[in-house]
Amino acid sequence: MSLGLIIAFIFSIIAALLLYKILKTLWPLLYNGLLGIGVFWLLNEIGVIIVPINIWTVLIAAIGGIFGVIIVIVLTGLGFPM
Repeated sequence: MSLGLIIAFIFSIIAALLLYKILKTLWPLLYNGLLGIGVFWLLNEIGVIIVPINIWTVLIAAIGGIFGVIIVIVLTGLGFPM
């Protein structure tokens, strides 16, 4: 094996480990964001309350989790623009 192949293999292992750590860190945000979008969509479809699905509501839901979803629903119900 040549030296270039060994260096490329080492760099690919390091890149895979870094990607794993980044995805492991971002997974809860992705999960919470998708859950928030699902709840907002369901509320919009049922017609209980019209919650806009935009970048701000998704970010609040992703960072705050279920509490973020509740905060967005309460603020929307009180008439605050999102």
